[in-house]
Amino acid sequence: MPLNSRHLALAGFVVAASAIHAAPASDWKAVEPFLAEKCYSCHGGEKTKGDVDLKQFAADPKLATEFEIWTKVKDSIESGDMPPKKAKPLSAEEKTSITGWVTHSLNVLAESKSGDPGPVTMRRLTNAEYDYTIRDLTGRDYHLADEFQTDGGGGEGFTNTGDVLFTSPSSIDKYFAAARKLAEHATVMPGTGIVFNPGRIGLRGPEQVKAQAQQGLYVWYQQKAALYLPKDFDDMREADYMLACWKHKTTQKPLDQLAKEMNLKLPFLQNWWKLVNSTEPKSRYLDLVRVGWRELPAAEAEALPRIKTIQADLLSWNNPKKPGSGVQRRQQDADGIRPYTVSTEVNGKPHVFLCIGDTGDGGKGDIALIEKATLRTKKGWLKYADWLPKQMEEDRKALAATPPPADADKRKQRLADLENVKSLMGKHPQEGRQIDPGIIGMAAPQVLKMPVPPDTIEIRAEARLDLKNPEAEFATLQWAFSTDKPRDVTKIMPGVLTVWKRQTDAARLTMSDFGRMKEAFPDMFERRLEEVARNLYRNGKAGIGVYYLSDEQLGQILGEKDRKQLEAMKKDWNFVTPAKLNAQQQKDYDTSLLAHVRYFAQRAWRRPLAGEEAKKLEALYVDGRTKGLDSESAAREVIVRVLVSPNFLFKAETLPQVADTKATDVPLSAHELASRLSYFLWASMPDWELSKAANDGSLLKPEVLAAQTQRMLRDSKASALAKEFAGQWLKFSGFESYNNVDDKKFPQFTPELRDDMQREIVEFFTHLVREDRNVGDIIGGDYTFVNERLAGFYGMPEIKGGEFREVKASQQNRGGILGMAAILTKTSRPQRTSPVLRGDYLYQVVLGFSSPPPPPNVPELKETTKPASLREALMQHRADQACSVCHDRIDPLGFALESFDPIGRLRTADEAGGKIDDTGELKDGTKFQGLAGLRDYLKKNQPQFTNQFCRKLLGYALGRQTLPSDRKLLAQMQDSLGKNNGKFSAAVLEVIKSRQFLNRRNEAAVAGN
Repeated sequence: MPLNSRHLALAGFVVAASAIHAAPASDWKAVEPFLAEKCYSCHGGEKTKGDVDLKQFAADPKLATEFEIWTKVKDSIESGDMPPKKAKPLSAEEKTSITGWVTHSLNVLAESKSGDPGPVTMRRLTNAEYDYTIRDLTGRDYHLADEFQTDGGGGEGFTNTGDVLFTSPSSIDKYFAAARKLAEHATVMPGTGIVFNPGRIGLRGPEQVKAQAQQGLYVWYQQKAALYLPKDFDDMREADYMLACWKHKTTQKPLDQLAKEMNLKLPFLQNWWKLVNSTEPKSRYLDLVRVGWRELPAAEAEALPRIKTIQADLLSWNNPKKPGSGVQRRQQDADGIRPYTVSTEVNGKPHVFLCIGDTGDGGKGDIALIEKATLRTKKGWLKYADWLPKQMEEDRKALAATPPPADADKRKQRLADLENVKSLMGKHPQEGRQIDPGIIGMAAPQVLKMPVPPDTIEIRAEARLDLKNPEAEFATLQWAFSTDKPRDVTKIMPGVLTVWKRQTDAARLTMSDFGRMKEAFPDMFERRLEEVARNLYRNGKAGIGVYYLSDEQLGQILGEKDRKQLEAMKKDWNFVTPAKLNAQQQKDYDTSLLAHVRYFAQRAWRRPLAGEEAKKLEALYVDGRTKGLDSESAAREVIVRVLVSPNFLFKAETLPQVADTKATDVPLSAHELASRLSYFLWASMPDWELSKAANDGSLLKPEVLAAQTQRMLRDSKASALAKEFAGQWLKFSGFESYNNVDDKKFPQFTPELRDDMQREIVEFFTHLVREDRNVGDIIGGDYTFVNERLAGFYGMPEIKGGEFREVKASQQNRGGILGMAAILTKTSRPQRTSPVLRGDYLYQVVLGFSSPPPPPNVPELKETTKPASLREALMQHRADQACSVCHDRIDPLGFALESFDPIGRLRTADEAGGKIDDTGELKDGTKFQGLAGLRDYLKKNQPQFTNQFCRKLLGYALGRQTLPSDRKLLAQMQDSLGKNNGKFSAAVLEVIKSRQFLNRRNEAAVAGN
């Protein structure tokens, strides 16, 4: 059976004018008697079968406004549907006269109005467009439109059709409520401007504003720096950075070149260079690195070992196994009140050195008391005080023997060392002071050599500062064991805790010195982040750290956008830091705030503000301040006003205008065009780049308009075309909440699986748009998009993971919308499949044919879950002439999908085990079987699908029903698709460069004509 056009405005007009061969035209007076004789009896007021009353046109056919009815008349006569077989037939001459008159009259109408932009209807934002716009305006999804009245469809079946976008008093109330709710999520500051937050902000006092500005900047620093600072356990290559600095000093090679050659981070190398060459801030601990580096020899072979030593000393302050837990961390809790354990591994060494250091500031007050020395040997723990006399006695006896032992010299030396240790035990360094016999008293700087047993593994002792020393307030003391050689006790010993008396000048000075080292070399990633965040308090000055980023360095790394963000946040901070702003500061604050408010209004209204508009918004802000509102609250009132304005709620190109021209068309301005384009492709407001092209007027250039269109189609926001255009056309919009499935019979149909089904079809159409695929893939594609759960449902066990990905699916009888579970489920009954629903979906929705409403008093089909019984019932149903008109066309299409059960699973047998019959046969004898056969059949009738696609796309783009005057444009869209391999963009580009899209009808001029 050949596929017949639906009607002229919907599909007939998409045939090229040269291809229309109308019969010789008759005038209405000659045609009307044929209709009166053969048609008025069923379509004449008393009877209006199919809701068609032709008798009302007896005097005037009103073809210009009622073209849909006359197109339906022509189609019904040409297809043989009308008159029905039981009625009086039309003669061949009568058929030719009627259809010829309709065709000719509509052709004349189409040509005379070709390219007409169409009626101007004020179009408000649909609920979806409102939410998308709020998302792009605020950067967040609030789903405020969930509280709005549901939008209806009109025109070509879309909610964006102007004729159905009503606005009632109750909807205005909801817009106010939504605007108020949104404003309460906003912070409004002089630097960062209007920022919308996930949660409600509400009224903020000065201290809260200050705290949040501080926290925001602090967190921003850390988030931005985190990607670039070395993490815990990273090799920070201290020696390499010092070597690079040495090379820069000795060879004058630029730092950036050295950083590149040695694979170092330039900001860190710059920081190292600055540190090792500075004398400020003063810090004896920092000087261990700075002075050590400056004293490096000129020969690299000699410098390198020294650099390694400096690195080892620097690293000794931290714990390599647990960053942040070494001496550098423990130093902040150090004091002279309690004893500290001092220990070292011995591992068979004959002696250890107990090193008591004065940190290089002189030994005043530096007296250490050492006690409880114990040895861990292979035999167990041993008190040093117990072992010492026994070893001394043993050595004396050995040395007294004749002949003397072979190791006499070694024993003599050990005995002397032990006697020296014993001489210090119980003896205080200061005259007249007493200590317990087991305590060793030592004044810094001093090294005590302590022999140990040969099987010693470890030595431990407790050390404490002598707080009874009259000079203890001057003490800054270190102690440590060493094995190979004694440490230099006249200088700071790296990696060793420094002990002092609390609340003394010596403690404060030493801790200040130590703190500067901590600032330069934080011991863990978290503290490196904190040092960057402390830029907040440095007033633009750089810190002294090496693995650190100043504001300038951050800006160089992150780029212009982040530099501006940082400047804005610091501006906020500078305004909120003072307890009270002076008059000039308050003026600057308000000026900055109002600039943000104007910018917000400009974005929300999708165009520059007129001078008077800006003044009114400013006046509203000033009025709020006068009435006692704080700056932020007053600004929120302006935000509410902006969001309930017709300039926001309605699309600019449809707002009333006073046209000074007598021309029938009024060209859209650049901003109106930008708005129309963005709501067509994104269902949302223009982005920055599109607005820029509107601001400079370049968008009105065809090549710029085309380039912007191509860019926008590739953008992720083009998914709105999948959800809104394809979703409404192909009826899968809202499937995520579809619940017309018998969940007891089909427990597999879970909410999660339903969401996946919806996601599949959205991903498919988003891919089609963004990748510019052939629109024929909608019905003929061999691919789809699945995740693991949906793939398992489809029988694709090799797919793993929750993410959706493209898969070839023809082997699983999937691909395109025909095999998508969302479509198959929605075109089924709760407990069974429905060839009628599925066939009618393909016939009307996908291919664009029209079906008359079912005749009255048609009995319901007897419910059955057996496909064979269902097919038999439908065949009996088709035996009725009144029913067969539609069912002969739609049922065979639906039968071809019987291999899919009510929730879209592939099946080969019904519930009773009977074989599935998925064959379809049209009235003209055309046969097909299953999805593959149906797909092949549809491919052969691709032009009809393309007609439908173009008509729907144009209707969606213009927000109105397609008209006879769109015939030429629809033909151009089809032609462009044919020449460009069916690419989605080909049809879109024809739309956006059309007269209909670039203009609006001047209603006054049209009325005057």
